[in-house]
Amino acid sequence: MLWRVGCRGTSALEFALVAPVLALLLFGAYDIANVVQVSIRLERAARAGAQYAMANPSDMEAVRARVIAAWPELTTADVPLPVLACECASTEVSCTQTCGTGLVRTVTVTASRSLSPLLLKDLVRGQGSAVVRLR
Repeated sequence: MLWRVGCRGTSALEFALVAPVLALLLFGAYDIANVVQVSIRLERAARAGAQYAMANPSDMEAVRARVIAAWPELTTADVPLPVLACECASTEVSCTQTCGTGLVRTVTVTASRSLSPLLLKDLVRGQGSAVVRLR
C-alpha cells in the first residue's frame, strides 16, 4: 500500500509533459491542412480561368474575372492579370511574329491568397496556377 502513495501524481506529470507536444502536433497539422485546402481551391479557380482563356485568349481581364468568379473571396490583388507568352522553336518571341515551325502560345493563370497560420509562420500564402497551350 505504501508504494501507491508515491505514484499518485504520475499520470498528471505524464499528461503535463505530453500535452504540449500533442498541441504542437495538432496546430501544425491544422496549418498544413489549411495550406493544402487553400492551394487546391486556388488551383481549381486558376483552372477555371485557364479554361475560359482557351475560348477567349485575348481578353485577360475576363480571364481574371472568371478566376475570381470561381472563388468569390478572391480579389484582383490575389489574382494578377494572366500572362500570354509566345515561343518559336523554344525561343520567346512577340505574339505578333510569324514562325515557320509554328507559333506556340501559352496563357499562365495564377492566384494566391494570404493565410493566418497558427504555428508554422512560413506558411503565409497559398498559391495555385494553371498553364494552357493555345492553338
